[in-house]
Amino acid sequence: MRICVLSDHPASHRAVVALGQQGHDVSWLVPMVFLPTLSVEAERLAVASDILPATCQHVVPLQAYHYHGVHLLVVSQTLWQQPELHTRLFTLLGLLHRAAPYQVFHTWGPVPLAYLTVYTARFVAVPAVVSCDAAMLAAREHQPFLWDWMLRQAAAMVVPSRAERAQLVSHNAGLPVSVLDTTHPALGQRLTALYAGLGVC
Repeated sequence: MRICVLSDHPASHRAVVALGQQGHDVSWLVPMVFLPTLSVEAERLAVASDILPATCQHVVPLQAYHYHGVHLLVVSQTLWQQPELHTRLFTLLGLLHRAAPYQVFHTWGPVPLAYLTVYTARFVAVPAVVSCDAAMLAAREHQPFLWDWMLRQAAAMVVPSRAERAQLVSHNAGLPVSVLDTTHPALGQRLTALYAGLGVC
C-alpha cells in the first residue's frame, strides 16, 4: 500500500516506522526542525535523490532521505507553519501522487496542516485519515471552519482515548472515529486494518 503521512507529532514516528516495517511504501513529510527529534541517526542521514520524481524536485525546497524503510521528505519550517504557503505543499503532494499514486493520506499535527492533507486527498480522490489529540481538539473553537470541513471530509479520525472519541462523535455522529494507542505492539497491523476498512487495499 502507498501511504502519504504529513506529521510533526511525536506519536507519528512510531506509527510511520511500523507501517514501513509492515512493507508499505510510505512517504513521510516533516518540517526541518523535526529532523533532530527522530534520533541521533538524523545527523548521519544521507540525502536520497532517487526518491523524488523529476517533476517534484524544484517545487519546494526539500531534502529526501531513506529512514527505517520509509521515504522521509523534509521541508522548511516556514512552508510547514504558514498556511498561506500551503498551496506550494499542495502542488508538491499532487505531483508526488501523480508520479506514483498514494492510496491513503494520513496526518497528525496542527489544524491547518490537517486541513491541507484532507483537502489534497479529496482533490486526488483518495481517503484521508486524521489523527488528533486533546491539544488539536482544543483548537477546534479557534478554527471552526477548518474543523467542521475536515470532520465532514475525512474518511476517518483517530484519537488516543475514548474520551476524545466521545467528544468527536458528539459533534459528528456519522464520522468513523477509532481509538488507537500508538504504543501498542501491533500498531502497524492496526493501522493497516484501519486503511483496509476504508477500501484502499
